[in-house]
Amino acid sequence: MKDKYSIFLALMVLSFYVISCTPAQPAASTPAPEVKPSPQQQATPQPAAQKQEVSAEVSELLEKSKTRVKNVYYKYKGPETGDNFHDFYVKGGKIKYLPYLAIKTLDKPESFDTVFIDKAAGTAESYCIAAYCKFKGKKQDLSYGDAYIQTVLDWIEGPTQAKKVGEEVIDDRATWKIETNRGILWVDTFYGIPLKAESGGKTYRFQQISANSVQDSDVVPK
Repeated sequence: MKDKYSIFLALMVLSFYVISCTPAQPAASTPAPEVKPSPQQQATPQPAAQKQEVSAEVSELLEKSKTRVKNVYYKYKGPETGDNFHDFYVKGGKIKYLPYLAIKTLDKPESFDTVFIDKAAGTAESYCIAAYCKFKGKKQDLSYGDAYIQTVLDWIEGPTQAKKVGEEVIDDRATWKIETNRGILWVDTFYGIPLKAESGGKTYRFQQISANSVQDSDVVPK
């Protein structure tokens, strides 16, 4: 009986030893919850900045128009005039142009030979002022948007991109060929204003330019 008890006790000790030596199984891990950035932390995509670059040499050339051209007269030919030229007088925000007249008679009440533009007021008016007008004076108010034609100075107003790509002689005057965000300009190297422009497959010409010869009486209806 004593032997059985001794064997039983030995088995109990051995079982306890085996259990205590068995490595414990790790508890199943719980995946950490995904942490999402708050709306304030989320990066907001920024729009790409518009490229704005006018080379220093071009900027210096275009600045000449501000100091050397107070007013200007020229003949203009473009998409609005067909194969003909309009006479333009520009002084500040006042503009007068004489449309080419295919028929040289001005003998009807609605006949006109001159358009006056006031940029500040946003107005356009037609007049008949030539000596041979049978009915002189104002004819009608015109649509500003339809009557307005970009002036030689408008073409160089505030380009955001411009670089010199060549040099050419136009009408016996030296010009720089300048590539801008508005088109190609051939800019007179003395006055800093274009003698020619190309944009959208169309050509614009400015000839017989006379700077600083326009009077107030030239651009204001009488």
